Amino acid sequence: MKNLLLLITLLLILNNANGQYTLNLKGKYIKKGRPVELLEIRRTDQGTGRAMVIINGKEDDINLKDLKDIEFDVHNSYEFWQNQAIKHDVYENLLRYGTQYDLRHDGEEDALKYLNQIEENSSVFDDSYLENYLYTILYKLYPGTLNDGRPGIVNFKIVKDVAPNSFIFPNGTLIITTGLLTTINSEDELVAVISHEVAHFVLDHSIKNINQAVKRQKSAEFWAALATGLAAATDIYAASKNPYYSPGALTYGTAVLSYTIASQITERLGMKYSRDQEKEADQCAVELMKFMKVDPTALSSTLSKIKQYCVLTGNYLALSGDGTHPALEERIKEIGVPKIFKSNSYDKMISFVTSFNAISEFNNRHFIACQSLVNRNINSGVPTEDDYLLKAMTNLCLFDNIEKNNEALELINKAKALNVAPNLNIFKQEALVYIRMGKTVEAVASLESYKGNIIDQYNKIENIKNEAIWRATKYYLNDERIWASKMIYKTKNM
Repeated sequence: MKNLLLLITLLLILNNANGQYTLNLKGKYIKKGRPVELLEIRRTDQGTGRAMVIINGKEDDINLKDLKDIEFDVHNSYEFWQNQAIKHDVYENLLRYGTQYDLRHDGEEDALKYLNQIEENSSVFDDSYLENYLYTILYKLYPGTLNDGRPGIVNFKIVKDVAPNSFIFPNGTLIITTGLLTTINSEDELVAVISHEVAHFVLDHSIKNINQAVKRQKSAEFWAALATGLAAATDIYAASKNPYYSPGALTYGTAVLSYTIASQITERLGMKYSRDQEKEADQCAVELMKFMKVDPTALSSTLSKIKQYCVLTGNYLALSGDGTHPALEERIKEIGVPKIFKSNSYDKMISFVTSFNAISEFNNRHFIACQSLVNRNINSGVPTEDDYLLKAMTNLCLFDNIEKNNEALELINKAKALNVAPNLNIFKQEALVYIRMGKTVEAVASLESYKGNIIDQYNKIENIKNEAIWRATKYYLNDERIWASKMIYKTKNM
């Protein structure tokens, strides 16, 4: 049985490599109303594309362009994407250029090099629960393969970056940033994001762009040129790889990597899409959402929220477009006025991402943004120690009154009571609140607890295998031990 399945698979690959694609779509001519069944698309000896169809019970051989005069019935995601491939000349391009396994192999190697870099950089956000959730959505939207000879399976990587972004490599690896996951507020918007990126993949936009490129730098030269910047980003991130909210470095490290991706890697891999390609992907996503009974304005809602982020961060290029790339406002208008999308169950699903982004925003000194994020976790009923602690810390940064100081102390006590993933900062921040409230005895007790925990952690750092992270953690803990000792002495003598 296994040998038979292998033989069938090989025959399908050979057929596709020879420019022959088996389909099974049924529909009718738009103007003539006659029933049509599409059986096959193939390349002729003259190099042109033809389609084998059955019209009114009789086989016929028609031009590929005539397929656009047929309205095909769609019953599942497999048929939906086959229909989209016909509409947008995917099969026509495959017949013209071939499957281009060499080009796709180069794209696969580049994608793997990038993925290795972000793994080494510790920029991948690992959450098996969330990844499993993403795949349950994907399987509703995409059948896994279209059996047209093109390699690549859609798969996810979540990247640590507070900026909202997503893109898909030619091999099917779909990158979603932590920032995008918290910019949106519902599963419907996440469906919109995934649908849009899968459309780029199915319509082969990146391969089309690479084919049109005048000159493409050799792989070895390209990655050698990026090595210095990527290594620098790794070193910067390693210096912040600890749970103590060391300001600045974490966000800066991921920002360096993200800028490199946006300016060079995406262009090399054909992912700098044109105005028409973005509109095609939007159109496909909207049609798919309608088919899946999902409100299509979820896509314009997502774009609107990205637009708001761009306004706050001054990314005017995304707002206005660059002549070839459509402006966000233009795309939003084309799709339609977005409705309000908000889901408590979605917030629960992404709660770990929300906590991570809150830490990043705190490191960036974006205290209001940090509070907004942790409030999402608190309101959805799944806060961790980090969330309560971060809200307490931002209270101290944003306010100085009895009410907010008492609230900060209550939040710290909630964090201590959870005891799910205790954080050393709890006792440090508790001491700072007591000092602000003039409670010296309580402050000294908290500092003593903080110092004791620091010493315990210092004795365990030999378990850290990464040398850069080990060194950064060692220096941090040593500095904090000294700070705690000095603060105990100082507080006693206030």
